[in-house]
Amino acid sequence: MKNSILIALFFVTVGCTVSFASRKEKRNNNFTIDKQSVYLDGKLVALYQAKTYSLAGGELVEEYNLQYVGLLTNKQLIGDLIDFISERHQGAEVEIEINPENGQFTL
Repeated sequence: MKNSILIALFFVTVGCTVSFASRKEKRNNNFTIDKQSVYLDGKLVALYQAKTYSLAGGELVEEYNLQYVGLLTNKQLIGDLIDFISERHQGAEVEIEINPENGQFTL
């Protein structure tokens, strides 16, 4: 009985992992880059602002800063954008800046 439960948990875990990975890949396939501009489904969503370097714990850290453009209505889009840029620049940190007038800020 215990073995059956463990096997079932294994297949559920593997199934969820594969499903998540395929959804993430599908979302990231909708992003494109042209020079310093990032597009989602052909619509401009962000501009590369800067590439910076810093030392953290004695190690050199590369960071890409992007400026989000347009009205932000879905925070998941920011997560997807960060994932896309992170995959493109392996090992680098990614920062997305959002102007207060473009996002939903409540102070």
